[in-house]
Amino acid sequence: RGADRRPGTPWAEPNAAFRPLVQGQTGLQRTSLRNFQQNAAVAAAVAAAVAAASRSTARPRSGILATRRAAAADSLAQEDSVTEDVWGSLGAQASLFLCYFFLQSGMSFYMKFLLSKVRVSSDLIGIPASFLVTSSQQLVGFAFFSIFVLISNLVGRPYRPKILKSAKEIFLVLALSVSFSLNIGLNLLSLSLVPLSLTMIIRACSPLSTALLQTVLMRQKQDIAWREWLCMCVGVFCASAVVVAQSGGLHGGASKTFYFGVAMSVASLFSGALDFVFKGVLGTGSVKLNAMDTTCYMAWPVALFTAALGSVLSKPVSTSWAAHFAPRMTDLEVFRRLWETNPAVFKWVILSGLLAFIYNTFVTFMIVKLSPATTAFAGNFNKAATILIALLILEQGISGSRGLVVLFAVMGNITAFTFYNVLRNRRKQRQVDSK
Repeated sequence: RGADRRPGTPWAEPNAAFRPLVQGQTGLQRTSLRNFQQNAAVAAAVAAAVAAASRSTARPRSGILATRRAAAADSLAQEDSVTEDVWGSLGAQASLFLCYFFLQSGMSFYMKFLLSKVRVSSDLIGIPASFLVTSSQQLVGFAFFSIFVLISNLVGRPYRPKILKSAKEIFLVLALSVSFSLNIGLNLLSLSLVPLSLTMIIRACSPLSTALLQTVLMRQKQDIAWREWLCMCVGVFCASAVVVAQSGGLHGGASKTFYFGVAMSVASLFSGALDFVFKGVLGTGSVKLNAMDTTCYMAWPVALFTAALGSVLSKPVSTSWAAHFAPRMTDLEVFRRLWETNPAVFKWVILSGLLAFIYNTFVTFMIVKLSPATTAFAGNFNKAATILIALLILEQGISGSRGLVVLFAVMGNITAFTFYNVLRNRRKQRQVDSK
């Protein structure tokens, strides 16, 4: 517009006012008709840019200058978006990593406090009722799940749990409920009888227990390299050294309660491995439940099963309870004595249910957001930090020859299973790349 036709060419000659802008923005120079192919390519590129600009703006503009300005603005916006995505991703992963650390470690410390440290009365310490505590946590979690569903309906975005469509899926959920009940109940039972650092070290050996159960029960050959087997065996050897050192040495003077707690921790380890066995035998199929769906379908089966175990299973209790009542009690008897002695203590049990609900929901969210390698690294880091904090601050600390054995064995256990995760992830990545 306002320009004369360029002599001998199909292009319009910009007037004196706009010639510098056009040449600066587009880089177009005087071109003769002899370079027809070059002119056609430039015209096609300009037409495509104009079409893109007209689609992305409310008021389409025409002309090379406006098109170039729009393209430059889009390019800058894309560069800013990429930069924000990179830093946003790194910031999000760092935030998730820190939250995972505080939640996992905090949950471990809180459950140790609840089971063996909370002051019930002047001569009673702890709540040694692992199965009924687990049952209470599930009921509290289901209550918060119901509140979440109610709020989602009130705000117009109702939450609908995944529907179980077959008897096989229902049976799988029930089998996983039994495995979860034994895993959590036995782990809390061991936590009430032995140091937190010891239970964490034993639970770090879960890769070996899972591989053994899958090999023995499922007759399934494990896709595990010999270096990975070696790392797992070294980790288990270090865990055994910690058990021996904390029991007082080869001729240790630890009580039967201590060894019972260690046995329950190992049983909890294999109960957790049953998850993978059930999923391998029955097949996960379409049963892929998030944290909310898991709370919906598994809360009541777990609560009923652990309540039944807590009502009939008589087990050793901590020293203060054994001195005040009896050396062996059921969880139901412990809860009854709590109600008679100090009912206000039950608020700590309810709070544990809320924390467990938040923790399980966050862990499911984190697994989706982070890569498997990052998740494995975060888990190993959390275990190492939790064990060292428990050893150095919450427990008797490291002293003498046995203390040094515990320290080096703990570091060996953590290092061995960290290398196991690294080797496994690298092998899996090579398998993916080869395909």
